[in-house]
Amino acid sequence: MVRMSVFVGVSGLALCLAGSAGAVTEDQFKLRNTGDLAALCNAPTTDTLYTAAINFCHGFGAGTYGVLAEAQNADPKLRLFCAPAELTRNGAVAAFLSWAAGDPKRVAMPAIDGVTAFLTETYPCPKAAGAAAPRRTR
Repeated sequence: MVRMSVFVGVSGLALCLAGSAGAVTEDQFKLRNTGDLAALCNAPTTDTLYTAAINFCHGFGAGTYGVLAEAQNADPKLRLFCAPAELTRNGAVAAFLSWAAGDPKRVAMPAIDGVTAFLTETYPCPKAAGAAAPRRTR
């Protein structure tokens, strides 16, 4: 029972970090979980670490997205996610914050797993028989 109470308490704290814009800490840059990434992505503009936090958020997200997209492009059978063409980076970050706040289990995931789960759950590919994954062009 004590373990469950501790888990619920820690999960609640992580969810609060993901759901509200609070002061960013240097410790969150260690990116221990998706909650840390959400806190960095949700940094208030008045925070002294705002620029570093937002740059970290966008860089980590874009890097993870790029690796997963290239994996899909390399293997047409791999259909992890199909993001809409009109999706912007700021739109994706806002959707990620909403997704992370939607379930306490999400903020406890490793950050890369959280971004991957967000993309696959939020932008699933259509279930068409024999359809290949959309190819990106440069």
